[in-house]
Amino acid sequence: MEVGLVDRRASILPSPIEKDGKLDGAIDRIHRIIVCTLCRDVPTGTRSGESLCAELRSRLSAHHEPAVAQGFAVEGVACMADCSRPLTVAFQAQRKAAYLFGSIDAQADPGDLVRFAKLYASLADGWCNSGQRPAGLAGKTLARIPAGPAGSLP
Repeated sequence: MEVGLVDRRASILPSPIEKDGKLDGAIDRIHRIIVCTLCRDVPTGTRSGESLCAELRSRLSAHHEPAVAQGFAVEGVACMADCSRPLTVAFQAQRKAAYLFGSIDAQADPGDLVRFAKLYASLADGWCNSGQRPAGLAGKTLARIPAGPAGSLP
């Protein structure tokens, strides 16, 4: 069912949230990876966002660290308004800086995105410099957005 550009999302990785709102009783946030599903690959013209979502879900769920394997929801959204640098991917969590990456290659970059997920999960405030991010994401960081006030994200 097509809902529109703003609200159309791919399926979300099953959530391991417990009744107390914590993951596995130890992690207190859900991290989100949001992938544009409308972006077209520049060389081929194909939309690769859905396949990137599936690949990220697979790699994350197979990760040996619970903070990475169970701490991320992967969502697709039909437009993130950065059509000049397709494919775009965002990382977001409560009380953490958010990141927007562009020019992501759905075939070559999933490993670096998972490595960034591991780093992002380990950062209390989400803040890191370019030297800490995986080398494959160098030059692909479009924005680092400071965390909003506590409770500003659902």
